[in-house]
Parts: sequence; C-alpha cells; structure tokens
Amino acid sequence: MPEISVIIPVYNTSAYLQECVDSVLSQTFQDFEIIIVDDCSTDGSMALCRKLYGNNSKVTIIHHEQNGTVGTARNTGLKASKGKYIAFLDSDDLYMPYALEELYKAAEAYQAEVVHSPDCFLPNGNVEHIRTEDEFRKLRLDKLPLGTEIQLLCSEKAGRVQAWADKGISTVVWSNLFRRDFLAEHDIWFEEDIVPGQDGIFMFRCVFHAHTFVRIPDCVYIYRRPASAVTRSKRDGKFLAKLVHCMVRKIESLERYMAGIPYLQEHPELQDKVRNFAIADTDSFFAQDCYLPDGTVAGDIEPVHQAFKNIFGQHAYFAEHFFHASHKKQVGDVAEWGLRMNYMFPWHLFKQGDKVVLYGAGEVGKGFYEQALRFPYIELVGIVDKQAGKTGMQGIPAKPIDNLTKWDYDYLLITVVNKLVAEEIKSELKAKGISEEKILWDGKYYPIEDYFSNYYFPILGRK
Repeated sequence: MPEISVIIPVYNTSAYLQECVDSVLSQTFQDFEIIIVDDCSTDGSMALCRKLYGNNSKVTIIHHEQNGTVGTARNTGLKASKGKYIAFLDSDDLYMPYALEELYKAAEAYQAEVVHSPDCFLPNGNVEHIRTEDEFRKLRLDKLPLGTEIQLLCSEKAGRVQAWADKGISTVVWSNLFRRDFLAEHDIWFEEDIVPGQDGIFMFRCVFHAHTFVRIPDCVYIYRRPASAVTRSKRDGKFLAKLVHCMVRKIESLERYMAGIPYLQEHPELQDKVRNFAIADTDSFFAQDCYLPDGTVAGDIEPVHQAFKNIFGQHAYFAEHFFHASHKKQVGDVAEWGLRMNYMFPWHLFKQGDKVVLYGAGEVGKGFYEQALRFPYIELVGIVDKQAGKTGMQGIPAKPIDNLTKWDYDYLLITVVNKLVAEEIKSELKAKGISEEKILWDGKYYPIEDYFSNYYFPILGRK
C-alpha cells in the first residue's frame, strides 16, 4: 500500500502533462502512487498518458466516458486511491523535488490530518515550459503570519473558522496533504457542480473537522497559468454570470454542511462568517479578466443582468453594481475608470428612475456623485453644497443650496455619515420648506465596509 496517492485530473493539457507527472516520479520521497483521471480530453492527453506511463507500476490511468468537472475527476481519483495520504496536483503544474517528502514528514511527526503549505512558486515571465530547477518567484497564498518552523493551526473551532473566513488560510487544495481516512470519516468530497469554487468548500470542511492541522514553512508547489488551462475559458459576460451563480451555489452547499454540524448551529455568528466567505471567495482573479480597460464587461452583459435578477430580485441593481465595483481590475487602490469605493451609494433607498439631488460635496458626496453618474439607476438632478463655488470641489459641479427651490426632484439625499450632523441638515432643510418625506439619510450603510457586511451580505446570505 503506498503512503501517498497523488491525484492528477486531466483535461486538454497534453502540452504540460509530461512535465507534471515527471515532477512526481522524480520526488525524493518515492512511496507513492499516481492516479491520472482523464476527463474526456480532446487533445490527445489520454493517448499521451498511455504512451508515457502505461507500463509504469506507480501510475494508474482512469478515463471518464463523460466529461464532468475538475471536482468530478478528483472524486474519481479519491475513490480509486489506496494511499494513507492524498495529494492533489493540477495537470499543468509541478511539484518541487522535495514536495512529498516535506509534506509527509510533517504529517507523520504531528499525526496530522492536514498538512498545509502557505505559498507557491510562479514561473518568471510568460513561459510555456518550465523545469523544477528554473528560477521562480513566490506567491503568498495565506494571510496568517508565517514563521520558520512548522505551526499548528488554532485548535479552537471559532478561531479556525475565523481564520478560514478571513482567507488567512489558502483555500486551494493543491498545496496540502490530506489523510485519507480523515476525509472518509467526515465524508469530505468535492462539489462537482461548482467551478470555480469547489476548493474553498472542501478546505472549509477540512479546517473545521481536522484535529491536527499543521502549516509547514516550505514552498513545495509550482503554479502556472498557461493559456490552455481549464479555468481559462473565455472571459466575458457569460463567464461572469457563471461566477455569480457559483457564488450562490457555494452558499447553498455551505448551508447544507452547517445544518449537520451542531457546533455551528449553536454559534450563528460563525455561520455568518462562513456565508460571507462564500461571497468574498468569488475569485477576483477570474472575474477581473471579464472587464475591458474602460470598465465595461467583455461581450454581452445581459447574462450578468439576468443572473442578478434571478438571485436578488428587487435588489438586483445595487447588488450587481457592488459586484462590478468590487471586481474590476485595479490600478493601485483605485479602479481603472476612477470609481471611488470608500462609500457606497444607498441604492436600496430608491426606485429606478427616481429624481435625486445630493446634499453635500464632501468625500461621501463626491463618491455618491461619481457612482450615480456611472450607474444611471436614478436620475441625478444635481448636487448642492454650502461651499459651492469655492475651492475643494475637485471637479464636482456643486451648486448653491438655493438651487433646491429651482429644481424638480423626488428625493434629497444627505451625504454625511455623522447622524447628528445629518439631523442638523435635515432641520435646516425643513425650515426652508422642503418636505420631510423628500429628505433621505441612511448613514449607517454609507461606509463601504458597513454596507458590505450589514446590507449586501445579509441579503445574499438569505439566498
């Protein structure tokens, strides 16, 4: 019986397959089996596997008769595995020569159910073929501090869930070693209908259930993203809509698992953190490729609109706005098209087409003004400020307060966060004869973090 089963799902990666498999065969630790699962490749990957490794006693080759997903292939490999431990290697990636040895030594020394490596290597430049002896740069996958020694993950459940939900622990499976009987005991498999995103759910269950979860300081995995990678399907509105639906399926899947865990049922605050992760884990790396330099979505955006309508109903507009603003490609901390996101326009206060005037051209007002222009859900009548005409407006065409008596509008939105200041402004406006029903303020949701955690997450969480 081999100590380690290395599962390699394959789909149309014939150009990189030999480099991948050979990186396992040349490991310093040799007590392993390799399980290659071909998921109906059309580029000759299966024939290449049989030609190169068909007579190798360490290699088992399995062919799917029907195309599935990477989760389907990994599950097939799990069912066929015989090793004490399980490792997952993507077919366009490689192991460093010492990878299995380092992971195995830590697993045995600590009797760990999961051994985790917090970094990976990335090839330098846009190269198609690489060797383990090439020069690489490092990509940090975890956010938790890392020392020079093996570390034990917090054994307290709430701390673990918090670390996972904050993405302190990388959610990819390929930088880990798992004990096979642990996965079987807790019935941990891959979700086959969530792509991308099944890794995060798999890792959540491992983080939660593992008695001993250790992190090694070593970087053992080489991660590359060639143009032919499985996740490199066309990035456009259709793909973006798929990501949105995956986000919801992740929530549904995690809800199903949490329902069977008494500890989480007794700690609803941790359930919220888990739900929030499912949204935050919608991969910006994938989503950003769907946007053009001018901030628009590549291809037809209607599938994206429809996805949000299906999920959010009457809240679809502001949910879609937030999603786009959160995922557009960034230049530093500012989106390429200049959208300010320190504060979130309160879309939930309005119906589509409402005529709105903004009161206040400070930092909040400037952000609201730009968002309202770029997402014309409402009709922006204008913006007023006591300092109109003076310096500091930074291009915002604020008008004097007196203009309120000249404009036709449905609502006047006060754009300050402080409640006491907002109440003072409201009293002044009422004294000018403006109806109280027209004056709106909801400052508790203005800061982007508060909007995200107190409004956006709960609505999606209920889905």
